[in-house]
Amino acid sequence: MFFSIKKNKANALIGLDFGSCSMKAILLSKHQGMLRIDASAEVPLDRNLIVDGHLEDIHQLSGAIKQLRKSLPRGYKKVAIAVTGTDVTSKILTINADLSGLDLESQIEMEAENSISFPLDEIFLDFEILEIDTDIDIDPKDIRFNQILLSIARRETVMSRVNCVEDAGLTTQIVDVESHALTRACELLISKEEMVQGVAVIDIGASKMMLNILHKGQVIFSRSRNHGGAVCTQMFIDHYDLTFDEAEKMKIERNWAEDCLPEVISPFVKLTAKNAIFDLRMFSNTLNHIHISKVIFTGGCLLMPELVTQLGAELDIKIEVADPFHNIQFKRKKDKIQLQKNGTKYITALGLALRGVG
Repeated sequence: MFFSIKKNKANALIGLDFGSCSMKAILLSKHQGMLRIDASAEVPLDRNLIVDGHLEDIHQLSGAIKQLRKSLPRGYKKVAIAVTGTDVTSKILTINADLSGLDLESQIEMEAENSISFPLDEIFLDFEILEIDTDIDIDPKDIRFNQILLSIARRETVMSRVNCVEDAGLTTQIVDVESHALTRACELLISKEEMVQGVAVIDIGASKMMLNILHKGQVIFSRSRNHGGAVCTQMFIDHYDLTFDEAEKMKIERNWAEDCLPEVISPFVKLTAKNAIFDLRMFSNTLNHIHISKVIFTGGCLLMPELVTQLGAELDIKIEVADPFHNIQFKRKKDKIQLQKNGTKYITALGLALRGVG
């Protein structure tokens, strides 16, 4: 029952991100006490290979991983991956600190059973006792309880990814939750003062937009919606009567017609900003009295400068586009060039790779 979906930590992990439009990988190490990117790679994926977090064709996806490996140093086989979507649930439990061993597991299992609508034998559980920040004043009463992060994932969702990795000749060492990996990478950009206040992380990918609120080292609020760069691509298709590949190419290369900005880009940007504002208001309506110190934006869609400008104008709060690679060393010059240009796409892969460096 308590087969860990994270397993034990291990060195030299490949952080492998199953994106809906591309597979991305980061190989991370520590060199003279500093984080160093040893390699990075990306392989595009055909449409509909990954839909709502579900793998539709393991054979093709395994082939993409094999292609990805060609850009990575030989000899590295241990991989950290993440699960996401409606088959994954995370929550923070408050449990008596006196419980341990089997008593603690039994209590957590009972809490998990109350959180899901399917049998326990169809899931994997993982839990982590969260550390108390000693720099923060804590009510002595709170010391009697542990804050425990519980993660629940459907067994078939986990195993489809594990099988995909193993079919490509690699070994899955860690299975994480995507939102946890994402926020782990963003913590490189957050000061202690900001973390105490609260930080919003908004990831805008190809098919999904996800909001996570971080407070005192914990994700205290999450919200996901089906919105991303694919919406913009569809708007190109509808307006110019293009195929998907033609529209995607036009969007990426910015080879736009004269009316594109007012007719396509501007409406997409305004819709994205509206969604971001709505999701942030959903959090503010939870009556938690937590002040958001800044919003960090991540994801490949943030490579569109118009979107960043619009979001900055719409949100009355400090805006920061994630650049976690700014203070990280690089072993290869080509990785430095790639990640300084397109680094927001690799944020989840980085968060996964961080599990291997401790």
